[in-house]
Amino acid sequence: MWPIRSALFVPAHRRDWVAKAIRVSPGAAILDIEDSVPPQFKPQAMSYLKSEIHELRDAGVGAFVRIQPLFDGTGAEIEAAVTDGLTAIVPPKVSSPDEIRRLHDLLSYAEGRAGVEHGSIGIVPLPETAQGMYDAYRLAKASPRVRGIHGALSGPVSGDFARAFGFRATSGGEEQLYLASKMVLDSRAGGAMYPIAGIFGTPQEDLAAVEVLIRRARDIGYSGVAVMHPSHVAIANAVYRPTEQEVAYFTGLLEAFDAAEKAGLGAVSYQGAMIDYAMLPLAGEVLAEAARNR
Repeated sequence: MWPIRSALFVPAHRRDWVAKAIRVSPGAAILDIEDSVPPQFKPQAMSYLKSEIHELRDAGVGAFVRIQPLFDGTGAEIEAAVTDGLTAIVPPKVSSPDEIRRLHDLLSYAEGRAGVEHGSIGIVPLPETAQGMYDAYRLAKASPRVRGIHGALSGPVSGDFARAFGFRATSGGEEQLYLASKMVLDSRAGGAMYPIAGIFGTPQEDLAAVEVLIRRARDIGYSGVAVMHPSHVAIANAVYRPTEQEVAYFTGLLEAFDAAEKAGLGAVSYQGAMIDYAMLPLAGEVLAEAARNR
Protein backbone atom coordinates (compact mmCIF):
# COMPACT_ATOMS: atom_id res chain seq x y z
CA MET A 1 0.00 0.00 0.00
CA TRP A 2 2.83 2.43 0.82
CA PRO A 3 3.95 4.78 -0.58
CA ILE A 4 0.54 6.28 -1.29
CA ARG A 5 0.92 8.78 -4.10
CA SER A 6 -2.58 10.30 -4.09
CA ALA A 7 -5.15 10.58 -1.31
CA LEU A 8 -8.57 12.18 -1.78
CA PHE A 9 -10.50 13.83 1.06
CA VAL A 10 -14.09 12.55 1.30
CA PRO A 11 -16.59 13.86 3.90
CA ALA A 12 -17.58 10.68 5.73
CA HIS A 13 -21.23 11.70 6.09
CA ARG A 14 -21.61 11.72 2.28
CA ARG A 15 -21.95 7.95 1.96
CA ASP A 16 -22.43 7.92 -1.82
CA TRP A 17 -19.22 9.90 -2.40
CA VAL A 18 -17.03 6.90 -1.63
CA ALA A 19 -18.02 5.19 -4.90
CA LYS A 20 -17.30 8.43 -6.74
CA ALA A 21 -13.88 8.59 -5.13
CA ILE A 22 -13.07 5.02 -6.15
CA ARG A 23 -13.83 5.83 -9.78
CA VAL A 24 -10.95 8.35 -9.99
CA SER A 25 -8.41 5.78 -8.68
CA PRO A 26 -6.72 7.44 -5.71
CA GLY A 27 -4.17 5.50 -3.72
CA ALA A 28 -6.32 6.19 -0.67
CA ALA A 29 -9.43 8.07 0.42
CA ILE A 30 -9.31 10.20 3.56
CA LEU A 31 -12.68 9.73 5.21
CA ASP A 32 -13.12 12.99 7.10
CA ILE A 33 -15.09 13.44 10.31
CA GLU A 34 -13.42 16.77 11.13
CA ASP A 35 -13.57 20.04 9.18
CA SER A 36 -15.73 18.96 6.22
CA VAL A 37 -18.55 17.54 8.39
CA PRO A 38 -21.05 19.86 10.12
CA PRO A 39 -21.34 19.10 13.86
CA GLN A 40 -24.88 17.69 13.59
CA PHE A 41 -23.71 15.11 11.02
CA LYS A 42 -20.66 13.80 12.90
CA PRO A 43 -22.52 10.88 14.56
CA GLN A 44 -23.85 9.86 11.15
CA ALA A 45 -20.36 10.11 9.65
CA MET A 46 -18.97 7.84 12.38
CA SER A 47 -21.73 5.29 11.80
CA TYR A 48 -20.79 5.05 8.10
CA LEU A 49 -17.05 4.57 8.59
CA LYS A 50 -16.80 0.77 8.71
CA SER A 51 -18.96 0.22 5.63
CA GLU A 52 -17.05 2.93 3.74
CA ILE A 53 -13.70 1.39 4.71
CA HIS A 54 -14.87 -2.04 3.53
CA GLU A 55 -15.98 -0.57 0.22
CA LEU A 56 -12.55 1.02 -0.26
CA ARG A 57 -10.80 -2.19 0.79
CA ASP A 58 -12.76 -4.23 -1.72
CA ALA A 59 -11.77 -1.77 -4.45
CA GLY A 60 -8.08 -1.95 -3.52
CA VAL A 61 -8.04 1.66 -2.28
CA GLY A 62 -6.43 2.62 1.02
CA ALA A 63 -8.62 4.03 3.77
CA PHE A 64 -7.53 6.88 6.06
CA VAL A 65 -9.80 8.46 8.67
CA ARG A 66 -9.21 12.05 9.75
CA ILE A 67 -10.56 12.26 13.27
CA GLN A 68 -11.17 15.38 15.33
CA PRO A 69 -8.38 16.82 17.51
CA LEU A 70 -7.88 14.51 20.48
CA PHE A 71 -10.57 14.94 23.15
CA ASP A 72 -12.63 12.80 25.53
CA GLY A 73 -14.54 11.29 22.60
CA THR A 74 -11.49 10.18 20.63
CA GLY A 75 -11.81 6.62 21.89
CA ALA A 76 -15.31 6.38 20.42
CA GLU A 77 -14.08 7.75 17.09
CA ILE A 78 -11.31 5.16 16.98
CA GLU A 79 -13.75 2.36 17.82
CA ALA A 80 -15.99 3.54 14.99
CA ALA A 81 -13.10 3.50 12.52
CA VAL A 82 -11.06 0.40 13.36
CA THR A 83 -11.92 -2.48 11.07
CA ASP A 84 -10.26 -4.63 8.45
CA GLY A 85 -9.09 -2.34 5.65
CA LEU A 86 -8.30 0.76 7.72
CA THR A 87 -4.89 1.99 6.58
CA ALA A 88 -4.23 4.92 8.91
CA ILE A 89 -5.68 7.49 11.28
CA VAL A 90 -4.99 11.17 10.55
CA PRO A 91 -5.06 13.21 13.78
CA PRO A 92 -5.26 16.99 13.15
CA LYS A 93 -3.91 19.89 15.23
CA VAL A 94 -1.28 17.63 16.80
CA SER A 95 1.08 19.41 19.22
CA SER A 96 2.94 16.79 21.25
CA PRO A 97 4.34 13.25 21.14
CA ASP A 98 2.06 12.41 24.08
CA GLU A 99 -0.92 12.74 21.73
CA ILE A 100 0.66 10.25 19.34
CA ARG A 101 1.37 7.82 22.17
CA ARG A 102 -2.21 8.11 23.42
CA LEU A 103 -3.52 7.45 19.92
CA HIS A 104 -1.15 4.47 19.59
CA ASP A 105 -2.65 2.93 22.75
CA LEU A 106 -6.23 3.60 21.65
CA LEU A 107 -5.52 1.91 18.33
CA SER A 108 -3.93 -1.10 20.02
CA TYR A 109 -6.98 -1.57 22.21
CA ALA A 110 -9.41 -1.15 19.30
CA GLU A 111 -7.42 -3.53 17.09
CA GLY A 112 -7.67 -6.19 19.77
CA ARG A 113 -11.42 -5.74 20.14
CA ALA A 114 -11.96 -5.81 16.36
CA GLY A 115 -9.66 -8.76 15.66
CA VAL A 116 -7.41 -6.61 13.47
CA GLU A 117 -3.69 -7.40 13.32
CA HIS A 118 -1.88 -5.50 16.05
CA GLY A 119 0.12 -2.56 14.74
CA SER A 120 -1.29 -2.76 11.22
CA ILE A 121 -3.04 0.64 11.38
CA GLY A 122 -0.77 3.61 10.83
CA ILE A 123 -0.81 7.19 12.08
CA VAL A 124 -0.27 10.20 9.80
CA PRO A 125 -0.08 13.25 12.10
CA LEU A 126 -1.20 16.68 10.90
CA PRO A 127 0.89 19.14 12.97
CA GLU A 128 -1.26 22.22 12.34
CA THR A 129 0.13 23.98 15.42
CA ALA A 130 3.37 25.89 15.84
CA GLN A 131 4.50 23.47 18.54
CA GLY A 132 3.63 20.46 16.40
CA MET A 133 5.55 21.84 13.42
CA TYR A 134 8.55 22.56 15.64
CA ASP A 135 8.43 19.04 17.14
CA ALA A 136 7.58 17.11 13.97
CA TYR A 137 10.66 14.90 14.40
CA ARG A 138 9.49 13.90 17.89
CA LEU A 139 6.00 13.21 16.52
CA ALA A 140 7.48 10.86 13.95
CA LYS A 141 9.55 9.10 16.64
CA ALA A 142 6.67 8.78 19.11
CA SER A 143 5.25 5.54 17.71
CA PRO A 144 6.24 2.90 15.14
CA ARG A 145 2.77 3.39 13.74
CA VAL A 146 3.69 6.82 12.32
CA ARG A 147 4.02 6.29 8.57
CA GLY A 148 4.65 9.91 7.63
CA ILE A 149 4.13 13.50 8.75
CA HIS A 150 1.26 15.21 6.92
CA GLY A 151 2.48 18.62 5.76
CA ALA A 152 0.88 21.08 3.35
CA LEU A 153 1.61 23.26 0.34
CA SER A 154 -0.79 26.10 -0.26
CA GLY A 155 -1.71 28.49 -2.99
CA PRO A 156 -2.59 32.09 -2.07
CA VAL A 157 -5.56 31.12 0.15
CA SER A 158 -4.07 30.48 3.61
CA GLY A 159 -5.19 27.67 5.91
CA ASP A 160 -4.33 26.16 9.29
CA PHE A 161 -0.60 25.73 8.62
CA ALA A 162 -0.22 29.35 7.50
CA ARG A 163 -2.11 30.71 10.50
CA ALA A 164 -0.16 28.58 12.97
CA PHE A 165 3.23 29.36 11.40
CA GLY A 166 2.44 33.00 10.68
CA PHE A 167 3.27 33.20 6.98
CA ARG A 168 1.06 34.66 4.27
CA ALA A 169 0.66 32.11 1.49
CA THR A 170 1.50 33.22 -2.05
CA SER A 171 1.36 31.53 -5.43
CA GLY A 172 5.17 31.51 -5.59
CA GLY A 173 5.37 29.66 -2.30
CA GLU A 174 8.85 30.83 -1.25
CA GLU A 175 7.55 31.54 2.27
CA GLN A 176 6.59 27.87 2.65
CA LEU A 177 9.78 26.16 1.47
CA TYR A 178 11.44 26.01 4.87
CA LEU A 179 8.43 24.47 6.58
CA ALA A 180 7.70 22.04 3.75
CA SER A 181 11.29 20.82 3.68
CA LYS A 182 11.45 20.59 7.46
CA MET A 183 8.38 18.36 7.58
CA VAL A 184 9.94 15.97 5.05
CA LEU A 185 13.29 15.83 6.83
CA ASP A 186 11.74 15.48 10.29
CA SER A 187 9.49 12.70 9.05
CA ARG A 188 12.23 10.65 7.44
CA ALA A 189 14.76 11.27 10.20
CA GLY A 190 12.14 10.08 12.67
CA GLY A 191 11.66 6.83 10.76
CA ALA A 192 8.36 7.81 9.13
CA MET A 193 9.37 7.32 5.51
CA TYR A 194 6.20 8.44 3.72
CA PRO A 195 5.52 12.16 4.35
CA ILE A 196 2.42 13.46 2.59
CA ALA A 197 1.61 17.04 1.55
CA GLY A 198 -1.90 18.43 1.53
CA ILE A 199 -2.52 20.52 -1.57
CA PHE A 200 -4.72 23.47 -0.64
CA GLY A 201 -5.42 27.12 -1.30
CA THR A 202 -5.98 27.19 -5.06
CA PRO A 203 -9.24 27.36 -7.04
CA GLN A 204 -10.38 23.77 -7.68
CA GLU A 205 -10.73 24.38 -11.39
CA ASP A 206 -7.22 25.83 -11.77
CA LEU A 207 -5.64 22.51 -12.65
CA ALA A 208 -2.39 24.12 -13.78
CA ALA A 209 -1.89 25.71 -10.36
CA VAL A 210 -2.73 22.40 -8.67
CA GLU A 211 -0.12 20.63 -10.80
CA VAL A 212 2.51 23.22 -9.87
CA LEU A 213 1.91 22.52 -6.17
CA ILE A 214 1.95 18.75 -6.64
CA ARG A 215 5.22 18.89 -8.57
CA ARG A 216 6.67 21.14 -5.87
CA ALA A 217 5.64 18.59 -3.22
CA ARG A 218 7.25 15.76 -5.16
CA ASP A 219 10.47 17.69 -5.75
CA ILE A 220 10.76 18.72 -2.08
CA GLY A 221 10.53 15.04 -1.12
CA TYR A 222 6.94 14.24 -0.18
CA SER A 223 6.11 10.65 -1.13
CA GLY A 224 2.54 11.59 -2.03
CA VAL A 225 -0.13 14.26 -1.78
CA ALA A 226 -3.62 14.65 -0.35
CA VAL A 227 -6.06 16.57 -2.56
CA MET A 228 -9.50 18.06 -2.10
CA HIS A 229 -11.15 17.46 -5.47
CA PRO A 230 -11.54 14.30 -7.60
CA SER A 231 -10.14 16.05 -10.69
CA HIS A 232 -6.82 16.49 -8.86
CA VAL A 233 -6.23 12.75 -8.34
CA ALA A 234 -5.27 12.06 -11.96
CA ILE A 235 -2.78 14.94 -11.83
CA ALA A 236 -1.15 13.54 -8.71
CA ASN A 237 -0.99 10.03 -10.15
CA ALA A 238 0.61 11.34 -13.34
CA VAL A 239 3.14 13.52 -11.54
CA TYR A 240 4.33 10.66 -9.37
CA ARG A 241 4.36 8.11 -12.21
CA PRO A 242 7.85 7.81 -13.78
CA THR A 243 7.93 8.99 -17.37
CA GLU A 244 9.06 6.79 -20.25
CA GLN A 245 12.19 8.91 -20.48
CA GLU A 246 12.99 8.35 -16.79
CA VAL A 247 12.44 4.60 -17.13
CA ALA A 248 14.71 4.46 -20.18
CA TYR A 249 17.39 6.56 -18.45
CA PHE A 250 17.52 4.52 -15.26
CA THR A 251 17.28 1.21 -17.09
CA GLY A 252 20.28 2.25 -19.17
CA LEU A 253 22.10 3.46 -16.06
CA LEU A 254 21.74 0.09 -14.34
CA GLU A 255 22.80 -1.75 -17.46
CA ALA A 256 25.86 0.47 -17.88
CA PHE A 257 26.84 0.03 -14.24
CA ASP A 258 26.34 -3.73 -14.40
CA ALA A 259 28.71 -3.91 -17.37
CA ALA A 260 31.25 -1.71 -15.55
CA GLU A 261 31.04 -3.84 -12.42
CA LYS A 262 31.69 -7.01 -14.41
CA ALA A 263 34.78 -5.30 -15.77
CA GLY A 264 35.98 -4.64 -12.23
CA LEU A 265 34.98 -0.98 -12.08
CA GLY A 266 33.07 0.82 -9.32
CA ALA A 267 32.20 3.86 -11.40
CA VAL A 268 31.31 4.53 -15.01
CA SER A 269 30.58 7.49 -17.27
CA TYR A 270 26.93 7.41 -18.34
CA GLN A 271 25.43 10.09 -20.58
CA GLY A 272 28.25 12.45 -19.63
CA ALA A 273 28.04 11.99 -15.84
CA MET A 274 30.04 9.78 -13.49
CA ILE A 275 27.88 7.08 -11.91
CA ASP A 276 28.84 5.04 -8.87
CA TYR A 277 27.09 2.97 -6.21
CA ALA A 278 25.45 6.03 -4.63
CA MET A 279 23.23 6.50 -7.71
CA LEU A 280 21.89 2.93 -7.79
CA PRO A 281 19.19 3.09 -5.06
CA LEU A 282 17.31 5.92 -6.80
CA ALA A 283 17.41 4.03 -10.10
CA GLY A 284 15.94 0.98 -8.38
CA GLU A 285 13.21 3.03 -6.70
CA VAL A 286 12.16 4.71 -9.95
CA LEU A 287 11.95 1.39 -11.82
CA ALA A 288 10.04 -0.22 -8.94
CA GLU A 289 7.54 2.65 -9.02
CA ALA A 290 7.16 2.21 -12.78
CA ALA A 291 6.45 -1.48 -12.25
CA ARG A 292 3.73 -0.62 -9.68
CA ASN A 293 1.95 1.49 -12.29
CA ARG A 294 1.86 -1.06 -15.09
